[in-house]
Amino acid sequence: MHSLGNERRQAGKRRRRQVRRRRIVVIAVAAPLILLAIWAAYSLPATSPANVPDPGAARPFAEASGVDRRIVVARVGDIDLVLPVAIEATTAVAFHPVDNRNSVAFTPVGERADASGVATRLADTLEGGGGVSYYLMEGNGSDDSQATAGLDVGAVPNAYVYSPVDGRVVAVKDYQLLGRYDDTEIQIQLADDPSVLLVITHVEKATAVIGNDVKAGETALGRVRGFPPDLDQGLAQFTNDDGDHVQLVALRVTPQLSGF
Repeated sequence: MHSLGNERRQAGKRRRRQVRRRRIVVIAVAAPLILLAIWAAYSLPATSPANVPDPGAARPFAEASGVDRRIVVARVGDIDLVLPVAIEATTAVAFHPVDNRNSVAFTPVGERADASGVATRLADTLEGGGGVSYYLMEGNGSDDSQATAGLDVGAVPNAYVYSPVDGRVVAVKDYQLLGRYDDTEIQIQLADDPSVLLVITHVEKATAVIGNDVKAGETALGRVRGFPPDLDQGLAQFTNDDGDHVQLVALRVTPQLSGF
């Protein structure tokens, strides 16, 4: 009996040693994998989504009071385009190509954000003006324009949209975006170059009136519209909302006119 008890004790010791060795092997294998995963998480670049204002941020703009004319987001030739939405309601700004060969490329003004969200100020930022951080987006493959022909200004739905330029409203059109969504297009003929139309889309509750003159940053055109969440909006890759925005495209309508 005494001998049998010793054998049992020795067998128990051997089992415990085997369990300890297995634990050591598991730890030795798992630890490098955990460290590798942590290193990868911190070293791989990732876009930094813009800070999206709370949906209630549109409420302070219930009265159309204009925007800061010093915040210039782009130029068409030598004509400034002011940010059409109050900076407090803006989420992100991005340029992209469009499928219209008559489009006139914008010249971005402000800070370009790279893929990791690090912004680099451009040398051509307007003196005394300032600018906002912007992104460059790829087209959909059917585009027929330069890379900065389209301008998306992301904003909180229901915030006011103001005219980015001085000019005259020549068209206010309701249409079906993608054949499914009600949308409104507003066309403004630039005061400083009548050969160029600024086309603004994704507007609702339009207040623009055909034939009326508009002032940059002062004249309200309507509100930022909100699209259904199932609509895949490209700007959403830079924001943490659905990417709702207004889009601006400049079109050459009479290229034979001088002064541009």
